[in-house]
Amino acid sequence: MYLNFAKKHGIQDPCGSEPGYQRIVACFIEQLMLDHNSRSATVRGYVESINILFKLRNFDPPADLSDRANMCAKIIVAREKEECIARQRSPITREIYSALLDQANKSIADSAEIVVFDWFTLIRITGLRCAEYAQKTQTNVEEHEYASGKRVVKAFVPSDWKFYNSKGRLITDPMEVPKKLKMTFRIQKNRQNGQSITFVSNDAHLDICPVRAAYRIYLRAKKLGQSDSEPMGVFVNKFGIKKYLTGGKIAEILRSVAKRVHPDWSADELNRISSHSGRVWALVLLDEAGMSPAFMTSRLRWMGDSYKLYLRDTSILQHKHIDALKKESDELMKLLGTNKNVLPNIVPVDNDMGDY
Repeated sequence: MYLNFAKKHGIQDPCGSEPGYQRIVACFIEQLMLDHNSRSATVRGYVESINILFKLRNFDPPADLSDRANMCAKIIVAREKEECIARQRSPITREIYSALLDQANKSIADSAEIVVFDWFTLIRITGLRCAEYAQKTQTNVEEHEYASGKRVVKAFVPSDWKFYNSKGRLITDPMEVPKKLKMTFRIQKNRQNGQSITFVSNDAHLDICPVRAAYRIYLRAKKLGQSDSEPMGVFVNKFGIKKYLTGGKIAEILRSVAKRVHPDWSADELNRISSHSGRVWALVLLDEAGMSPAFMTSRLRWMGDSYKLYLRDTSILQHKHIDALKKESDELMKLLGTNKNVLPNIVPVDNDMGDY
């Protein structure tokens, strides 16, 4: 397959001593993953064969998997992490989400419990990645650094969100009720930086309206002193100190709720619930509502075909129990509301980002 790849792309000699062959092999294995959804173990097998081919022709192997800086090694390690996430993370259940709402209603203002509920009400519709709203630690802000040295805050900041009233005018009065939210992704994994998507409010279900939840997040961040260039994922801990929301804190709250509402779950099942569960949940909701793969990947900004790893079980259930799921799908459509057909706009890919 590698020889055919080289021939197809006009590479006269598939082997050589030049450093560029590392990039050629990296392009080959990336194409292998995209075209065939090949797992990391399979790709490693191809890479080993290619390395043997180079050695037989007295060239250094292009894919040194022991070198973390090697392009081929980076791609394979990324695939392994992706597979690990797919094996370990489960979607949020309705029982968990209902308990999050109940817990939020009983919690003190600006607590982590309220903040997590608000974010997951928004994530249910948007499928946000953890880095887009949370940090790795409660005290430091995570940034992406371009090759040029330019640094960009990964998580949403207040200036990324615009709220509009019923007349379509930008809201400036915090007492106004928002009817639309325009969310702009300054930087994201798929490199389509500057992409935006607009959501409308769910007036039939105020408690779980994504636009109102986003507005609470926005107003809370401003109240707690976050500037327009600082992340909005903040909460106040039990000592009254402002902290950043983290993946660890999110997992702690979600698992505590899951343990209470799913007492029959094993430790392994509880550990499959994490911050990534929100993104998986958004994907599963769209799948169970009958949305197409093209729509799901565009709506949730999913790269490649890795999303399929999360849908194996639900797809089987759809085929076996389509009648039983009809009522469930109707309820899911209510949850998605008028936002079910909204897609982000198309923007050019930012090729200067470097590794994300």
